[in-house]
Amino acid sequence: MEKEKRPTSSMPAKISVNFCRVILGLVFMFSGVVKAIDPVGTQIKFADYMSAFGLGGLFSDNTLLIFACLLAGFELLLGIYMTMGAYIRGTSFLIALFMLAVTPFTLYLALKNPVDDCGCFGDVIILTNWQTFWKNVFLLALALYVFIRRRLSVSFVVEEIQWVLTLVSAIIIVKFLVGNINHLPLLDFKPYKTGTDLRQAVLNGQNPEMADFFIMDGNLDDVTKDILGYEGYTFLLVSPYLESANERNIDLINDIYDYCVKYGYRMYCLTSSGSGVIREWSDNTGAEYSFLHGDDIPLQTMVRANPGLVLLHNGVIVNKWSHLNIPKESDLEGPLESVETGMFPAFDPLKTVQGVALLFLMPLLLLGLISLLKSKIQ
Repeated sequence: MEKEKRPTSSMPAKISVNFCRVILGLVFMFSGVVKAIDPVGTQIKFADYMSAFGLGGLFSDNTLLIFACLLAGFELLLGIYMTMGAYIRGTSFLIALFMLAVTPFTLYLALKNPVDDCGCFGDVIILTNWQTFWKNVFLLALALYVFIRRRLSVSFVVEEIQWVLTLVSAIIIVKFLVGNINHLPLLDFKPYKTGTDLRQAVLNGQNPEMADFFIMDGNLDDVTKDILGYEGYTFLLVSPYLESANERNIDLINDIYDYCVKYGYRMYCLTSSGSGVIREWSDNTGAEYSFLHGDDIPLQTMVRANPGLVLLHNGVIVNKWSHLNIPKESDLEGPLESVETGMFPAFDPLKTVQGVALLFLMPLLLLGLISLLKSKIQ
């Protein structure tokens, strides 16, 4: 295929095109990263859309999770290509086409308001539907401008190693997605993050995002105050839907219950499932802990795993685990006051953000440097 000729043009025009290209690429990268950090959250947002349009139940949760991962990977890869100026003809066309498709859709969302927010930036930045629409109008303008004047684009990676960019990016994206699916999201932007005082947030009504959180016992009596107001340690095995809960580490979960009995801690399973499903779960897993009921939406928000384990101390969320990271017997050799499991995890959000940024940007910078050296040699 014959390459497109690059026209002679003024420096301001070239600068403006490449500035718009980089901004567009970084926005797509950011959007893809926040979706990849919490792919289960994106899956839940897809389910909200399906329900809003009368299509609830059309796709299984696993299928929606695949869609969520594909969207995150698509945005990330296009963002990387656009930022680096790689495959600019195809990339600029796909981004322009994508924006042409989603902008009218977000106008409909703004006019009809079937969902509260589009979820385009996950839980990191919550936009109203009108804010989302105008954001997309801006991005569409950038995308069309870059596509029309793509021949002025400057690539940061030489054509001979663009395949390396694709390979490296794909590996990083897949590993990042799998890590955040198998474990809890690397960054928690939800209201139930570690360190949250549920007494203040729920019982005292300080956080309106938690207004739908409640806990009921088998008699449908509200026991929220009793559970959150308890002075001491409480393990909550959180499973929005026991019928689809993963039983892979059920022995470790039962060991947690035995540990609680030994040291006098509380342990409950908190679920939205009915009594029949609970009975079946108990028969299949040998569960001896008590079951409590809550709404599925806040339970999905509390921990992005099914099941997930939450440790409370005096109503404060001390730690959370996916079913794949349940504490083992070796982690529980003593009371919670004296073992790492019972302590707040050492976590620095700023360092985590820096780590995520380096994970995606360092390979791009290295490939850009290689391209620069290669062009100098030639």
